[in-house]
Amino acid sequence: MNRLPSGADMSTTFILDPGHGMSNRRRGVFDPGAVAAGVREADIAMEWTNELRSILRAAGHRVVRTRIDHHDPAPVGKRAGIARQYRGDVMVSFHCNAADGRANGTETFYRGAENRAMASALNEAVVEALGTRSRGARTERESQHARLAIMAFQPCFLIELGFIDHDGDRAKLLDADLRRRACEAIARELLSSTA
Repeated sequence: MNRLPSGADMSTTFILDPGHGMSNRRRGVFDPGAVAAGVREADIAMEWTNELRSILRAAGHRVVRTRIDHHDPAPVGKRAGIARQYRGDVMVSFHCNAADGRANGTETFYRGAENRAMASALNEAVVEALGTRSRGARTERESQHARLAIMAFQPCFLIELGFIDHDGDRAKLLDADLRRRACEAIARELLSSTA
């Protein structure tokens, strides 16, 4: 499922979480996340996860996804357990915001003061690569939920890449070249923090 190339360095294990998907909230029901202009958050999250996965694996690191495709059931309450089961060193979860079609920008959520600097670095890496507006690094409590289930694993960073219902943000999230550039920037931050 997540096999490493022969001779890969297994000293760092990255857990990548493509938000939403099959059985996320209800067993047997696909959760697309936010949807705008026919584009589903779950699809963007999976594309970004797979992009970052390929970059980290090429660098010789172990990468585990909490779900591998849209058929793989991954209840949100069990994703932190997956990270623990595979002895992850750090977890990144990809999502998209949605609001009123006018709000835009990238923000990254974290838990614990010790993770603020990394959350800020990841957020600014995405902002610089995509050209989105920075909404900054925010604590878990500043999200729309008082507690985020995936953050039962630490350290975990939930990146809201942009607003799927904002035309400008959505176009950037769907641009393959920008996605690659942003994932390379995320990988640089992750690798520098775990070196």
